[in-house]
Amino acid sequence: MAIEKKEIIIREIQQWKQSRLLPGEYCDFLLALYSQGEGIDEPAKPYMSLKLVILLFCDILMLPLTYLVINFTEFPDRLQIFLAIIFLLISFALYRVFSKIDVIKIPVAKLITLGMSLLITIELAQLLTKNHWVTAIVISLQLAGWLITGYKQKDKYLFGAGMIGTIMIIYYVVI
Repeated sequence: MAIEKKEIIIREIQQWKQSRLLPGEYCDFLLALYSQGEGIDEPAKPYMSLKLVILLFCDILMLPLTYLVINFTEFPDRLQIFLAIIFLLISFALYRVFSKIDVIKIPVAKLITLGMSLLITIELAQLLTKNHWVTAIVISLQLAGWLITGYKQKDKYLFGAGMIGTIMIIYYVVI
C-alpha cells in the first residue's frame, strides 16, 4: 500500500479514536495494524494551564457573588438584576471558553451558568409577583427544562442538578 494512503488511513483512525466513533482498543489495534507495529506519536494530552485555573476560579466565584449582590446589598432592585445579568453574561462567556477545551471533564462552567440563571429567575419571579406559588412554578419549569435537556443530551450532571433541584422544590412546596 502506498505510504500516502497509509498516512491518510492512520489519520482517520486517530480522528475516530479522538471522537470516540470506535472504542479505543479497536483504534489501537487498527493503528498497530496499519503502522506495522511501529507505533504512532500520539498528540500530547491537554493540560490545565495557570490561565485556565484562574478563569475557572473566577467563574466559580461568580455564583456566590451573584447571590451576594441579589440578597445582601442595598442596591435598588433594577441595579441588582442588572449586575446579576452582567455576571451571568461573563459566566456564559467563560462557559463558551471552557466548552472548547477538553481538559475539564465535569461541566463546571455550565452548572455555574445555569445556577446563576436560576438565581436571577427566582429574583425576577419574586419581584414581579409576590406569590410564592408562582415562584415555585417558575422554578419548577426551569428545573424541568434542565431534566429534559440533561436526558436528551445524556448529560448526567445536568440531569442530576435538575433532579436535585426538583426534589428541593417538592420539599419546599410540601413543607
